[in-house]
Amino acid sequence: MSSTTSQNDSRAHVDHYSKDVPWYDKEPENFSPACRELLQNYSHIPPGEVTSHVLEMVPSPEFTVNFAKLTCAQRERAWAISPYPCIGRFRFLDLSISLQPSYHRILSFLKEPQSHHTLLDLGCCFAQDVRKLVHDGVPSENLYACDLEQSFLDLSYDLFKDENTMKAHLFTTNVFAEDGPLDKLQGKMDVVYTASFLHLFGWDDQLKICKRIIKTLKPRKGSTVFGRQMGNLKGQEVPNKSVVGQDSSFIWLHDVESFTRLWDTAGRETGTKWKTWGALNDAEGMGTNHWGEKGVQGLRFEAVRVE
Repeated sequence: MSSTTSQNDSRAHVDHYSKDVPWYDKEPENFSPACRELLQNYSHIPPGEVTSHVLEMVPSPEFTVNFAKLTCAQRERAWAISPYPCIGRFRFLDLSISLQPSYHRILSFLKEPQSHHTLLDLGCCFAQDVRKLVHDGVPSENLYACDLEQSFLDLSYDLFKDENTMKAHLFTTNVFAEDGPLDKLQGKMDVVYTASFLHLFGWDDQLKICKRIIKTLKPRKGSTVFGRQMGNLKGQEVPNKSVVGQDSSFIWLHDVESFTRLWDTAGRETGTKWKTWGALNDAEGMGTNHWGEKGVQGLRFEAVRVE
């Protein structure tokens, strides 16, 4: 979810933290049933107290707050760290991994007894999708999640109240860094999930990330990357209007054809071949004129290694 490149630029431009932008919502429009269910049954908030969720960071143990206001407070802390659109629009509440068409297939794969199948959430933000997987029965020790911001990972334990039980491997990294934590996972992941991440970059950097993902996945048929991001009815380079820590002022938004071309290129340059699938839709909270950019859609995708 969050960018894993240099954060210096975002610190240099104070206006990046302005809340007078189309991707900042004062409050979430609603909480999905899946989100409420996760907080109730995974975080063990009693059914009658879901809307008065109390966290350790609240000064008084007797002080209760409305769940929406609490989540807004969490979001404000995250916005002060890095004002990504996914933070401004509460996308970390979507549990987007469970909305993917292949979710139940991949869930069953990860749950196979004694398989030790592994998944990495690349650009994980609060690692909310990892929590969803754990709640749905995946052994947490087989899950990995990384983000640039340690503060996001710290906040995630406040949000989900699982600091003493979560065994997933959460770590910080820069996806472009050599000899970083990602190198220790080279060739060890069965699945990579990445949401609201690739669209933060231009074509060249996206290609670098795809090649890095290929290195992280096990070198065999069936290795899979899937996720979601912003797309466009026409694959093209567009101005980066959010500009959070990127070195370039342009990003690439894909249609299905250009996304396929990206993975064909990554495969050719790594000696691998991939079968890709993608679908554009406006059901991701993005209309065809979202953020003033014509043709913006949500893009769900999957790439499976075939050679």
